[in-house]
Amino acid sequence: MKQIQTVWVVGAGALGSVLAALLHLNGKAQTYLLGASPHWQKVRDEDLLLQQPGRDDRRIPLQTCAWDEVPELGAGHAVLLTGKATDLPQVCARLRPKLGREALVFTLQNGLGVREMAGGLLERPVEAGVALFGARSVAPGQAFFFGPGRLILSAGPAAQALSEVLASEDLVCEQTEDYKSAEWFKLAVNCLANPLAGILNLPNHQLISPTLDPAKEALLSEVKAVALAEGVEVELSVERFNQMLRGDNVPSMRTDIDRGRPSEIDFINGAIVRLAAKHGLTAPANQLVTSLIKCLAG
Repeated sequence: MKQIQTVWVVGAGALGSVLAALLHLNGKAQTYLLGASPHWQKVRDEDLLLQQPGRDDRRIPLQTCAWDEVPELGAGHAVLLTGKATDLPQVCARLRPKLGREALVFTLQNGLGVREMAGGLLERPVEAGVALFGARSVAPGQAFFFGPGRLILSAGPAAQALSEVLASEDLVCEQTEDYKSAEWFKLAVNCLANPLAGILNLPNHQLISPTLDPAKEALLSEVKAVALAEGVEVELSVERFNQMLRGDNVPSMRTDIDRGRPSEIDFINGAIVRLAAKHGLTAPANQLVTSLIKCLAG
Protein backbone atom coordinates (compact mmCIF):
# COMPACT_ATOMS: atom_id res chain seq x y z
CA MET A 1 0.00 0.00 0.00
CA LYS A 2 1.20 3.51 -0.86
CA GLN A 3 2.43 5.52 2.11
CA ILE A 4 0.04 8.18 3.39
CA GLN A 5 1.34 11.55 2.30
CA THR A 6 -1.67 13.79 3.02
CA VAL A 7 -4.27 13.53 5.79
CA TRP A 8 -7.61 15.33 5.65
CA VAL A 9 -9.17 15.67 9.09
CA VAL A 10 -12.90 16.16 8.50
CA GLY A 11 -14.77 17.60 11.45
CA ALA A 12 -13.12 20.58 13.09
CA GLY A 13 -14.19 19.80 16.64
CA ALA A 14 -12.16 18.81 19.66
CA LEU A 15 -11.16 15.33 18.48
CA GLY A 16 -10.37 16.45 14.95
CA SER A 17 -8.36 19.43 16.15
CA VAL A 18 -6.27 17.30 18.52
CA LEU A 19 -5.56 14.68 15.85
CA ALA A 20 -4.64 17.36 13.32
CA ALA A 21 -2.30 18.93 15.88
CA LEU A 22 -0.61 15.60 16.64
CA LEU A 23 -0.18 14.93 12.93
CA HIS A 24 1.30 18.38 12.43
CA LEU A 25 3.73 17.87 15.32
CA ASN A 26 4.78 14.49 13.89
CA GLY A 27 5.52 16.07 10.54
CA LYS A 28 5.18 12.74 8.73
CA ALA A 29 2.30 13.79 6.47
CA GLN A 30 0.85 17.01 5.17
CA THR A 31 -2.29 17.64 7.21
CA TYR A 32 -5.39 19.73 6.56
CA LEU A 33 -8.24 20.51 8.95
CA LEU A 34 -11.41 20.57 6.89
CA GLY A 35 -14.52 22.37 8.11
CA ALA A 36 -16.63 25.50 8.19
CA SER A 37 -17.46 26.09 11.88
CA PRO A 38 -16.58 29.19 13.95
CA HIS A 39 -13.88 27.08 15.64
CA TRP A 40 -12.43 26.11 12.25
CA GLN A 41 -12.47 29.76 11.14
CA LYS A 42 -10.64 30.83 14.31
CA VAL A 43 -7.98 28.18 13.70
CA ARG A 44 -7.68 29.34 10.09
CA ASP A 45 -7.23 32.95 11.19
CA GLU A 46 -5.12 32.56 14.33
CA ASP A 47 -3.81 28.93 14.54
CA LEU A 48 -4.89 26.35 17.13
CA LEU A 49 -4.21 26.84 20.83
CA LEU A 50 -3.48 23.29 22.06
CA GLN A 51 -3.73 22.84 25.81
CA GLN A 52 -2.72 19.73 27.74
CA PRO A 53 -2.65 19.23 31.51
CA GLY A 54 0.91 19.41 32.82
CA ARG A 55 2.28 21.09 29.71
CA ASP A 56 2.66 24.64 28.45
CA ASP A 57 0.06 25.83 25.96
CA ARG A 58 1.18 25.55 22.35
CA ARG A 59 0.18 27.46 19.23
CA ILE A 60 -0.13 24.98 16.35
CA PRO A 61 -0.12 26.51 12.83
CA LEU A 62 -2.55 24.02 11.29
CA GLN A 63 -3.23 24.10 7.59
CA THR A 64 -6.96 24.47 6.98
CA CYS A 65 -9.14 23.79 3.98
CA ALA A 66 -12.68 24.86 3.13
CA TRP A 67 -15.00 22.45 1.35
CA ASP A 68 -14.74 24.28 -1.96
CA GLU A 69 -10.93 24.05 -1.80
CA VAL A 70 -10.73 20.25 -1.54
CA PRO A 71 -9.00 18.68 -4.57
CA GLU A 72 -9.51 15.18 -5.96
CA LEU A 73 -8.37 12.70 -3.30
CA GLY A 74 -6.59 9.55 -4.43
CA ALA A 75 -3.60 7.36 -3.64
CA GLY A 76 -1.54 8.65 -0.73
CA HIS A 77 -4.52 10.52 0.75
CA ALA A 78 -6.28 9.54 4.00
CA VAL A 79 -9.54 11.02 5.28
CA LEU A 80 -10.31 10.94 9.01
CA LEU A 81 -14.00 11.43 9.82
CA THR A 82 -13.98 12.88 13.34
CA GLY A 83 -17.16 14.95 13.61
CA LYS A 84 -20.53 14.07 15.07
CA ALA A 85 -22.34 11.02 13.76
CA THR A 86 -25.40 13.22 13.33
CA ASP A 87 -23.50 15.22 10.69
CA LEU A 88 -22.50 12.19 8.60
CA PRO A 89 -25.15 12.50 5.86
CA GLN A 90 -24.21 16.10 5.10
CA VAL A 91 -20.46 15.45 5.38
CA CYS A 92 -20.54 12.37 3.15
CA ALA A 93 -22.61 14.16 0.52
CA ARG A 94 -19.88 16.82 0.28
CA LEU A 95 -17.00 14.37 0.47
CA ARG A 96 -18.19 11.70 -1.93
CA PRO A 97 -17.59 13.62 -5.22
CA LYS A 98 -13.98 14.28 -4.13
CA LEU A 99 -13.06 10.68 -3.25
CA GLY A 100 -11.08 8.52 -5.62
CA ARG A 101 -11.17 4.77 -5.06
CA GLU A 102 -7.57 4.66 -3.80
CA ALA A 103 -8.09 7.23 -1.04
CA LEU A 104 -8.35 5.79 2.48
CA VAL A 105 -11.29 6.68 4.71
CA PHE A 106 -11.42 6.12 8.48
CA THR A 107 -14.32 6.88 10.78
CA LEU A 108 -13.25 7.71 14.33
CA GLN A 109 -16.64 8.85 15.59
CA ASN A 110 -18.64 7.80 18.63
CA GLY A 111 -21.55 5.43 18.35
CA LEU A 112 -22.61 2.06 17.07
CA GLY A 113 -23.03 1.44 13.34
CA VAL A 114 -21.21 4.61 12.27
CA ARG A 115 -18.73 2.72 10.10
CA GLU A 116 -21.54 0.97 8.23
CA MET A 117 -23.45 4.23 7.88
CA ALA A 118 -20.43 6.05 6.44
CA GLY A 119 -19.68 3.19 4.06
CA GLY A 120 -23.24 3.20 2.79
CA LEU A 121 -23.33 6.95 2.30
CA LEU A 122 -19.95 6.99 0.52
CA GLU A 123 -20.64 3.73 -1.35
CA ARG A 124 -17.19 2.38 -0.54
CA PRO A 125 -15.32 0.46 2.17
CA VAL A 126 -14.50 2.50 5.26
CA GLU A 127 -11.93 1.69 7.95
CA ALA A 128 -12.62 2.45 11.58
CA GLY A 129 -10.94 3.46 14.80
CA VAL A 130 -11.83 3.93 18.46
CA ALA A 131 -10.30 6.94 20.21
CA LEU A 132 -9.65 6.29 23.91
CA PHE A 133 -8.73 9.74 25.17
CA GLY A 134 -10.44 12.95 26.12
CA ALA A 135 -10.61 16.04 23.96
CA ARG A 136 -12.57 19.20 24.55
CA SER A 137 -13.03 22.58 22.93
CA VAL A 138 -14.42 25.22 25.27
CA ALA A 139 -13.93 28.20 22.96
CA PRO A 140 -13.28 28.71 19.23
CA GLY A 141 -9.64 28.26 18.32
CA GLN A 142 -8.58 26.16 21.29
CA ALA A 143 -8.63 22.47 22.17
CA PHE A 144 -7.78 20.51 25.30
CA PHE A 145 -6.04 17.17 24.88
CA PHE A 146 -6.31 14.84 27.85
CA GLY A 147 -3.50 12.56 26.79
CA PRO A 148 -1.53 10.53 26.26
CA GLY A 149 -4.15 8.51 24.43
CA ARG A 150 -4.83 5.30 22.52
CA LEU A 151 -6.32 4.77 19.10
CA ILE A 152 -7.52 1.25 18.32
CA LEU A 153 -7.88 0.58 14.60
CA SER A 154 -9.42 -2.21 12.56
CA ALA A 155 -6.47 -4.34 11.48
CA GLY A 156 -5.05 -4.20 7.98
CA PRO A 157 -2.67 -2.36 5.63
CA ALA A 158 -4.68 0.86 5.85
CA ALA A 159 -4.48 0.90 9.64
CA GLN A 160 -0.76 0.23 9.49
CA ALA A 161 -0.28 3.12 7.08
CA LEU A 162 -2.20 5.48 9.36
CA SER A 163 -0.31 4.29 12.43
CA GLU A 164 3.00 5.10 10.75
CA VAL A 165 2.10 8.77 10.40
CA LEU A 166 0.04 9.23 13.58
CA ALA A 167 1.68 7.21 16.36
CA SER A 168 3.81 9.20 18.83
CA GLU A 169 4.64 9.40 22.52
CA ASP A 170 1.29 11.17 22.95
CA LEU A 171 -0.79 8.64 21.01
CA VAL A 172 -0.40 4.88 20.91
CA CYS A 173 -1.93 3.33 17.78
CA GLU A 174 -3.00 -0.30 18.00
CA GLN A 175 -4.62 -2.70 15.56
CA THR A 176 -7.07 -5.45 16.42
CA GLU A 177 -8.61 -8.31 14.48
CA ASP A 178 -11.58 -8.12 16.86
CA TYR A 179 -12.63 -4.57 16.14
CA LYS A 180 -16.23 -5.25 17.15
CA SER A 181 -15.15 -5.85 20.75
CA ALA A 182 -13.20 -2.58 20.80
CA GLU A 183 -16.20 -0.75 19.36
CA TRP A 184 -18.50 -2.19 22.02
CA PHE A 185 -16.05 -1.39 24.82
CA LYS A 186 -15.96 2.28 23.80
CA LEU A 187 -19.75 2.25 23.41
CA ALA A 188 -20.14 0.89 26.93
CA VAL A 189 -17.94 3.64 28.35
CA ASN A 190 -19.90 6.25 26.39
CA CYS A 191 -23.23 4.80 27.54
CA LEU A 192 -22.24 5.61 31.11
CA ALA A 193 -20.15 8.77 30.79
CA ASN A 194 -22.02 10.75 28.17
CA PRO A 195 -25.61 10.69 29.48
CA LEU A 196 -24.58 11.09 33.12
CA ALA A 197 -22.35 14.06 32.25
CA GLY A 198 -25.05 15.47 30.00
CA ILE A 199 -27.82 15.22 32.57
CA LEU A 200 -25.80 16.22 35.65
CA ASN A 201 -23.39 18.68 33.99
CA LEU A 202 -20.36 17.05 35.61
CA PRO A 203 -16.76 16.49 34.48
CA ASN A 204 -15.33 12.98 34.40
CA HIS A 205 -13.71 13.01 37.83
CA GLN A 206 -17.05 13.78 39.49
CA LEU A 207 -18.79 10.94 37.66
CA ILE A 208 -16.78 8.46 39.75
CA SER A 209 -18.87 9.33 42.81
CA PRO A 210 -20.08 6.12 44.55
CA THR A 211 -23.53 7.72 44.71
CA LEU A 212 -23.79 7.19 40.95
CA ASP A 213 -22.62 3.57 40.99
CA PRO A 214 -26.14 2.06 41.05
CA ALA A 215 -27.06 4.10 37.95
CA LYS A 216 -23.86 2.97 36.22
CA GLU A 217 -24.58 -0.65 37.13
CA ALA A 218 -28.08 -0.42 35.69
CA LEU A 219 -26.87 1.09 32.42
CA LEU A 220 -23.90 -1.25 32.10
CA SER A 221 -25.84 -4.43 32.81
CA GLU A 222 -28.21 -3.62 29.94
CA VAL A 223 -25.31 -2.81 27.60
CA LYS A 224 -23.63 -6.12 28.45
CA ALA A 225 -26.83 -8.10 27.89
CA VAL A 226 -27.43 -6.51 24.48
CA ALA A 227 -23.79 -6.94 23.49
CA LEU A 228 -23.93 -10.62 24.41
CA ALA A 229 -27.03 -11.02 22.25
CA GLU A 230 -24.96 -9.49 19.44
CA GLY A 231 -22.16 -11.99 20.06
CA VAL A 232 -19.80 -9.70 21.99
CA GLU A 233 -18.70 -9.96 25.62
CA VAL A 234 -17.98 -6.50 27.02
CA GLU A 235 -15.14 -6.61 29.55
CA LEU A 236 -15.99 -3.54 31.59
CA SER A 237 -17.00 -3.10 35.23
CA VAL A 238 -18.13 -0.03 37.13
CA GLU A 239 -14.88 -0.22 39.12
CA ARG A 240 -12.81 -0.13 35.93
CA PHE A 241 -14.97 2.66 34.52
CA ASN A 242 -14.34 4.75 37.64
CA GLN A 243 -10.60 4.18 37.31
CA MET A 244 -10.66 5.36 33.69
CA LEU A 245 -12.51 8.63 34.29
CA ARG A 246 -10.34 10.56 36.72
CA GLY A 247 -9.54 13.60 34.60
CA ASP A 248 -11.21 16.98 34.20
CA ASN A 249 -12.59 16.32 30.73
CA VAL A 250 -16.30 16.89 30.16
CA PRO A 251 -17.87 14.30 27.81
CA SER A 252 -19.00 15.74 24.49
CA MET A 253 -22.71 15.19 25.09
CA ARG A 254 -22.74 17.92 27.73
CA THR A 255 -20.94 20.26 25.34
CA ASP A 256 -23.55 19.55 22.66
CA ILE A 257 -26.36 20.42 25.08
CA ASP A 258 -24.64 23.65 26.15
CA ARG A 259 -24.18 24.69 22.53
CA GLY A 260 -27.65 23.70 21.36
CA ARG A 261 -26.30 21.04 19.00
CA PRO A 262 -28.05 17.74 18.23
CA SER A 263 -26.71 15.05 20.55
CA GLU A 264 -25.42 11.62 19.55
CA ILE A 265 -27.69 9.87 22.05
CA ASP A 266 -29.43 7.83 19.32
CA PHE A 267 -26.05 6.36 18.32
CA ILE A 268 -25.11 5.56 21.93
CA ASN A 269 -27.78 4.70 24.53
CA GLY A 270 -30.49 4.86 21.89
CA ALA A 271 -28.67 2.13 19.96
CA ILE A 272 -28.86 -0.10 23.05
CA VAL A 273 -32.61 0.45 23.27
CA ARG A 274 -33.13 -0.44 19.59
CA LEU A 275 -30.96 -3.56 19.75
CA ALA A 276 -32.60 -4.66 22.99
CA ALA A 277 -35.99 -4.62 21.25
CA LYS A 278 -34.51 -6.54 18.32
CA HIS A 279 -33.46 -9.35 20.66
CA GLY A 280 -36.59 -9.34 22.81
CA LEU A 281 -34.80 -7.65 25.70
CA THR A 282 -35.59 -4.49 27.62
CA ALA A 283 -33.29 -1.58 28.46
CA PRO A 284 -35.26 0.76 30.75
CA ALA A 285 -32.22 2.53 32.19
CA ASN A 286 -30.85 3.34 28.74
CA GLN A 287 -34.33 4.36 27.58
CA LEU A 288 -34.63 6.71 30.55
CA VAL A 289 -31.35 8.53 29.92
CA THR A 290 -32.08 8.67 26.18
CA SER A 291 -35.38 10.42 26.91
CA LEU A 292 -33.80 12.81 29.41
CA ILE A 293 -30.99 13.80 27.02
CA LYS A 294 -33.51 14.38 24.22
CA CYS A 295 -35.50 16.63 26.54
CA LEU A 296 -32.42 18.61 27.57
CA ALA A 297 -31.20 18.90 23.98
CA GLY A 298 -34.58 20.22 22.84
